[in-house]
Amino acid sequence: MSTFRYLAYLSPLLLGFALPTALAYTDRKPLKHRLVASASVVFGLLTLLLLASFLDSPRQWFPVAVLLLSLSLLVGGVFLLAESARAPREICQGVAGLVMVLLMSTLFWMAPIVRAVAEGGSGGGGRTYARITFLMDVNPFFVMAYSVFDQDLMHTPFFYSTGLADFQRGTPAWGPSSAAFAAAGLLLAGAATGLRRAFKP
Repeated sequence: MSTFRYLAYLSPLLLGFALPTALAYTDRKPLKHRLVASASVVFGLLTLLLLASFLDSPRQWFPVAVLLLSLSLLVGGVFLLAESARAPREICQGVAGLVMVLLMSTLFWMAPIVRAVAEGGSGGGGRTYARITFLMDVNPFFVMAYSVFDQDLMHTPFFYSTGLADFQRGTPAWGPSSAAFAAAGLLLAGAATGLRRAFKP
C-alpha cells in the first residue's frame, strides 16, 4: 500500500481527534482564534496528504480532501453541540472522537448483528442489502476504498469471512457521503447555536 493511501485511510481518525483537541484548547478564546486553530488542523492534514499524493496519484487527492472537509464539519458540529450543552471540554473531545471511531468501525461492530438478523430471516433480503449499503455509506474507510481507490474491501479475506459480501449490492460514493456528512455537521452546529441561546442568561 502506498504512503498516500495509508495516510488517507488513517486521516479520518487523525481528524477526529486532532480537530476536537484544537477546539478544546481554544474554548475560552475568541471565535477568530478557534477558527484559525481548526483550519490549521484541517489544512495541515490536507497539505500532508497532497504532498504524499504526488508519490502515488495526485488526482485522488481531491475526493479525499472533499470527504475530509465534510467530516471536519461533522466532527466540529458534534463538539459544538456537546459544548453548548455545557459538557466539560474533555467530554466534548471524547464524544467527537468516539463518533468518528464508530463511523470508521461500522462493519466491525454492526456486521455480527446484521448477519444474525439476515440468518434469522428477519426483514427480508432487501432490508439486509439496504443495511449493508448504509453501513458502508457512513464509513469513511469504505467510502475511500470503493469510490476513490477502487478497492473492493468486502471481498478481501478479512471482510469476506464475515459473510456480508453475500448481501452486498450497492457501493458507497464519496460525493453523496460527503454531502451527507457536511449536512449533518451544519445541522448539529445549528442545533448547538440554538441550545447556546436557550442556556444564555
